[in-house]
Amino acid sequence: MDAREPEAKSPPTPTPTNPPPGPDRRIVTYTILAGSALTLLGVLAARPHRGPRPTPPPVAPVAVAPAPRPPEPPEPIVETPAAPAAVAARPQVELVFALDTTSSMTNLIEGAKQKIWSLASYVAHGQPTPDLRVGLVAYRDIGDAYVTKVYDLDGDLDRVYRRLRAFRAEGGGDTPEHVARALDEAVHKMSWSQAPSVVKVLYLVGDAPPHTDYADGYDAPRAARAAKARGIQVHTIECGNDPQTEASWRRIAMLGGGQFMAIGQDGGMHEERTRYDDELARLSDELGGTAIAYGAAGGAASEALKDAEKAPAAVKAARAEFLAPKGKAVAGKGDLVDAIGSGRVRLEEVQADLPPAMKALDKTKQAAVIAKKAEERKEINKRIDELSKLRRAELDRREAAAHEAGVVDGFDAVAKRALKKSVEDNALSGLTM
Repeated sequence: MDAREPEAKSPPTPTPTNPPPGPDRRIVTYTILAGSALTLLGVLAARPHRGPRPTPPPVAPVAVAPAPRPPEPPEPIVETPAAPAAVAARPQVELVFALDTTSSMTNLIEGAKQKIWSLASYVAHGQPTPDLRVGLVAYRDIGDAYVTKVYDLDGDLDRVYRRLRAFRAEGGGDTPEHVARALDEAVHKMSWSQAPSVVKVLYLVGDAPPHTDYADGYDAPRAARAAKARGIQVHTIECGNDPQTEASWRRIAMLGGGQFMAIGQDGGMHEERTRYDDELARLSDELGGTAIAYGAAGGAASEALKDAEKAPAAVKAARAEFLAPKGKAVAGKGDLVDAIGSGRVRLEEVQADLPPAMKALDKTKQAAVIAKKAEERKEINKRIDELSKLRRAELDRREAAAHEAGVVDGFDAVAKRALKKSVEDNALSGLTM
């Protein structure tokens, strides 16, 4: 390039004091011009333009540390009400009595009617308080008025008592009875619970061995094995001292996982009358006065109360002792005070089922009547519970003295002892007697 060629418009560059000769000078000039051109291109690239922008050369990615996240605000504290504790299921006890009801069993049948509430109250005072269901099988023999009568397991002890009271000891003839059919139906026709935690007891009570000459498919040993397989303990109670009966009863008890027990032909029923019975009988009647029969089951509740009023003082006392821990006036359904108090029904839902005297009142007065009866019941049951403890203590002392004197145990005593064994054998029940 000629040294006189006009220079690019850029700030004058100081000339060195001693510039190098020709060729080096031209190199410097080119360097200056190239730097100026690059500067101009940079300015133009920064200005906005309408045409397509040149593609910049690829730039190696640079790792950039992420900005720190601000701390998250604490989650709001929400107080959740504690779930109510699950109500522990009550222990369950199921008892079935297979009773010989032929003529020779008259004394035991009459005694059993008096003792059913005593046995029920014994169960009711287990800890924790268990639910109880009782079934009945009355048996005789072919040719009698009936061979068997089966009443399924039932939690309404008033109804069980009514059925038992209808039993009559009649018939019989030859010594053996149809024990095999009674035992088979007690095992297979009852609505036994399946849960292994339920205490299941079958009492076979009689004074005669089973017929073994009937070709009808019933077999006492097979029925006893079937009971044991289903968790049912078979306890046999022989009345009297017939050797054949004892041999059969012992084998059935062994196969059924239970106990053999022998009592007198008359059932060995001991008098249970105590100094507390008269007051307990009066309180039992007062307890009945706190019930209000209503609905479809109201008729049965009324019948139960009538039966209770007519019962002997000792039976009333034992019945009251059974009902007091449950806060009931009748063992079954049909009592409005119990139904409202337990929460099973609401007053506005049962208006059509109320007795006429209650229907005549407005709902406020109805509720007041129910509340008053519930409070009366509470006070009555409190007194019943106090007297029942004293009564039980007296009966226990009397039974211990009789045992020490060598008096043969009666039906109720051996039944309680066998039940205690069944409870002890079933650790899953959670029950103590």
